[in-house]
Amino acid sequence: MSNKQTNRSEHEIGRREFLARTAMGGAALAIGSLPTSRGVAGAEGDPATRPEWLRQCQQRTPLAPPPLVSQVRHSRLCYDPGRYCGHPRQGIIQYFGNGEIIVGHNHAPCEYKKAGDARHGLGGYHSRAKLLLQRSLDGGQTWPEDQNVVVYDETISTEAKRAFLYQKDAPRDECDMFHPESVFFFGRTFLPDRGEKEVCFALRSVDKGRTWEKTPTIIEHPDGADVHLHKDCYPVVRMPDGKTLLADVPIKVHGEGVAIFASTDNGLTWQYRSNAVKDISGTGRFTYPGLLLLPNGEVQCYSLHISRKADCHDHWKVDGLKDAICVCRSTDGGHTWSDPAPIVGKGMDCWTPLGDRAEGSNVYRSPWPLLLADGRILVLFGRRRFPYGIGGTVSEDGGTTWSKEFVIRAGQCSVPDLGYPVACQLEDGSIFTAYYYNTPGGTSKTAVRYIAGTSFRLG
Repeated sequence: MSNKQTNRSEHEIGRREFLARTAMGGAALAIGSLPTSRGVAGAEGDPATRPEWLRQCQQRTPLAPPPLVSQVRHSRLCYDPGRYCGHPRQGIIQYFGNGEIIVGHNHAPCEYKKAGDARHGLGGYHSRAKLLLQRSLDGGQTWPEDQNVVVYDETISTEAKRAFLYQKDAPRDECDMFHPESVFFFGRTFLPDRGEKEVCFALRSVDKGRTWEKTPTIIEHPDGADVHLHKDCYPVVRMPDGKTLLADVPIKVHGEGVAIFASTDNGLTWQYRSNAVKDISGTGRFTYPGLLLLPNGEVQCYSLHISRKADCHDHWKVDGLKDAICVCRSTDGGHTWSDPAPIVGKGMDCWTPLGDRAEGSNVYRSPWPLLLADGRILVLFGRRRFPYGIGGTVSEDGGTTWSKEFVIRAGQCSVPDLGYPVACQLEDGSIFTAYYYNTPGGTSKTAVRYIAGTSFRLG
């Protein structure tokens, strides 16, 4: 079988023949071209569907040396011992230039006494939270309270939620979402009849997040409302045609992955376009996506594979795609995608002197890719294996090869409940990242969660 034949996609040769060729030739399955969220590709027992599929593609070596991290300054954006301030990746981030940054996070009362006080999700702190937007006018150094805006309040009644979400024939604002002062908020809210399947919705602002439209856009998968979608705040891609927006939307089911949605009406409606990446082994899922548009027109989708504990006896070990941060690529505007490739797993030496040990949770959490002004790609992540903290890796060749990991922050905390970094680069080349952290000397029940920030430079 020639390379030309084995590299043809599922769309070109048909699904059954493609799976057969993959099984015979040992090639990796082009999972990005799978058309819907239904099921896991392939029949039971097919080589492409076994856990070994995750290990077939290993991180490319050799790794580059880590960049020099300098001028590191940590700060607090929002701290209150009676509040759980968390998950800024579920909020908002945008840099408007001249030092003006907005960051949103989930802000909820929390007593930090009972085991369930700091729990996430339905019935946890999310059910008590407001989405609080903060604004800095000096590059992240200060966050004046008079700039705060509550974008959404999860504590409103079920009737009020339904009235907000389902406004029949409500007029919609005209918004130019390609304007540099425009910003999206992608929210999630719980309704009693949906259990833990949140409703995913979007709001738009054209004045840097100071005011927001009153009517949301509901985002659903074409397979129906039973497909559990949500969208974090990773910015939409504004395509060069001046009319197409691309958004990454994780499907919250094991064996599933990241769907790509597109809008050509400034975010009034969103249509499913493709699956960027999907765990065809059925032993985990790809999540925490982020889309980058490179100067050459290529769109990259970064995501994290999380293995299902029932199918993984060693969640401390990153092996190929398993529990790794990965990247896949599209050269046709997000319609089809390459196989995923891991960008981490072999370069964790920087954590060893800090006491690396098998304690906590899976190594990586919530990657955040950022295209830097000098052309490098930076990926920040939360580290939830001890020592806990925030780390990064850098590519100098468009995401093909990567550096060893480096530490942005480690220690000065109690538990692995941290991360969800968001980030931007300022005109002077410095990088600002916000994330949630927790106070030292506590437990999972008592450690106060707060929004922290770090400014730094990369050599």
